[in-house]
Amino acid sequence: MASKGTVAIEEAVVNLEDIAWLSETAALYAPSNDPDQFRHHALSQKLADIHDQRLQRMDAEGVDYMLLSLTSPGCQGEPDPTKAQDLAVAANNWLAGEVAINPSRFGGLAALSMHDASEAAAELRRAIKELGMFGALLNDFQSVGPDSNGKKYYDKPEYHVFWETVQELDVPVYMHPRYPAGEDIQPNGKYGARKHLIGAAVQFHLDLSFHIYALCSSGIFDKFSRVQVVVGHLGEG
Repeated sequence: MASKGTVAIEEAVVNLEDIAWLSETAALYAPSNDPDQFRHHALSQKLADIHDQRLQRMDAEGVDYMLLSLTSPGCQGEPDPTKAQDLAVAANNWLAGEVAINPSRFGGLAALSMHDASEAAAELRRAIKELGMFGALLNDFQSVGPDSNGKKYYDKPEYHVFWETVQELDVPVYMHPRYPAGEDIQPNGKYGARKHLIGAAVQFHLDLSFHIYALCSSGIFDKFSRVQVVVGHLGEG
């Protein structure tokens, strides 16, 4: 049992009214030919609950405050830039509304599309300044390309405008793992025949630690020394 005063910071939520983007990942836990099955799956229902059983469990376990964020992969799983940006805006508006219902117990971490660094910076600014978000959560790499096999990492110079904004706003960015996508989960892919390795068992920390090392070695933290990056799961190994 958590001690009184605990703050929980990696707490996933989903809006059941806007859940189609979750279909690829949801298929890992709710396989079905019915595209609506995962909407009614027990895990989806738990992710959608904020003010009922989640709050009851918080009270029972001594969790005073919870930072909510859109469940993985969020915008990072959407390879279409326009759809990813639309998801970020809609998710942030929705989450801000949920937090406003009980702001003494809940806060929010913004979802961001990372297809375009300037667009991500602008949405982060809006989420912080207008919606009252605490910071942002990024689900590892950004999927790009028509088949989701392309990956964008945020250690490249094109993302300097984003990290500069993070520093200016003085807010944390939580780097969160995500499930593999595209060819990696096909039968002949990296994890296709090794599904027992997907997720927290092995894949989460192996994949995200690559990204963290890339950021650390890129000069990002030399150029923007006040940037705050949070890495969960004991630093992903």
